[in-house]
Amino acid sequence: MDQQKQPLDPKDSILNISLKKSSGQFIFLSKIFLNKFEKVELHGLGEATKTVAAVAESLSRKNYATIKKIETQTYTPDQGGKKIKLIAILEVTEEGKQMIEKDLQRKLPENKQQSDQ
Repeated sequence: MDQQKQPLDPKDSILNISLKKSSGQFIFLSKIFLNKFEKVELHGLGEATKTVAAVAESLSRKNYATIKKIETQTYTPDQGGKKIKLIAILEVTEEGKQMIEKDLQRKLPENKQQSDQ
């Protein structure tokens, strides 16, 4: 278990939200996406739609991003049945850009110190 943590380098602006992580972790991940792309699409299925709404609302309330669009869809999995899908599209604010850069720089030395121990 001597794996080095790799820096997250997203390939596109879509962040799939699940129930496996807390909303706080998805807020942090959203900041990484906003820093790279200046927008993020939060996608959540079923119960994860609550987390999408919480993350979008939190980033908007703290002025990191503005909510540009919220969309709902019905998704039909291969196993049958139907699930609701929520997509929230956010764009970074000017103030948010500066705050995100500070937040990410603050996290970087912390992670480096932990890996050196």
